[in-house]
Amino acid sequence: MTIIRPSKPANQSQAVGFSELEGQTREVNRSDVVPARKPQAEGGDTEIGAGSANALLQQVAGATFEEINRLIDELHGLRDLLQREGQRVQREIVKYEQLSQAAMKSAKVIAEGMTQLQSSAETATHMDR
Repeated sequence: MTIIRPSKPANQSQAVGFSELEGQTREVNRSDVVPARKPQAEGGDTEIGAGSANALLQQVAGATFEEINRLIDELHGLRDLLQREGQRVQREIVKYEQLSQAAMKSAKVIAEGMTQLQSSAETATHMDR
C-alpha cells in the first residue's frame, strides 16, 4: 500500500492530524491481526484432548468388555445348569418308564387274577344249580 505524503503541510494542524491518522491505522491493523498459534502448542492440546478421549474410550470399552465377559460367564453357567437339568429330566423319564411298565404288569396280573377268580365263581355257581 502506498501512502502519499504532502511534501510540506499547509499548516501545522494538518501535519499532526496526518500523523495521528497514520498511528491509528497502524493500531487498527495490529489489533485485527490474530497472533499465530504455535504448532507445537496446538499439537500438545490435540494430544491431550486425543489422549483424554482415548482414555475415556478405553474406559468405556473396558467396562463394556468386562460386562460382555461377565455375561458370557453367566451364560456358560446357565448352559451347564440346563445340561444338568436335562440329564436329570432324562433320568426321571427313565424311572417313570420303569415304574409305568411295572404298574402295567401289576394291572395285567391283577386283571388275569380277577378273570380267573370270576371264572371260578361262575363255574361254582353253575355247579350249585
